[in-house]
Amino acid sequence: MEEIQEFISKLFQADDWPPRWVCGEWSSFHGWLYITSDIAIWLAYFIIPAIIIFFVQKRQNIAFLPVFWLFGAFIILCGSTHLMDALIFWWPGYRLSAVLRLLTALVSMATAFALIRELPKLIAMKPENELKTYLLEKQVKLYEAEIEELKKQLEPKSS
Repeated sequence: MEEIQEFISKLFQADDWPPRWVCGEWSSFHGWLYITSDIAIWLAYFIIPAIIIFFVQKRQNIAFLPVFWLFGAFIILCGSTHLMDALIFWWPGYRLSAVLRLLTALVSMATAFALIRELPKLIAMKPENELKTYLLEKQVKLYEAEIEELKKQLEPKSS
């Protein structure tokens, strides 16, 4: 318990480690390749959820909406770990990095389990045009049944 309290109290301190630039022998090319790649991944991981949010806001009655939100959180957290890895070259915030990774792991597992739970429903879903055809056919059958019922009511009754 004492280790956890110390970990939390030092969450934003980085005095225990040197920046990544001084760990090992990074060439300028290798270090900047690592940093720019992580920043590009982080940027993509923030753009993708923005697109998902835009999509969700423009569409009405989206099926499986909670899964969309889990995907968004999962992607943002994955991106945050890459941003953190780039920052560690100057600021070795390994404790904060560990917390980001834990959150990423938890949300990743929640997303995976949600997909497993929803998979049978996703597989059973009919394509939109097939669903529209099915609903129209069902509506036509209801109208035909209603017409037949009205015809029966209008027929002269034989005595």
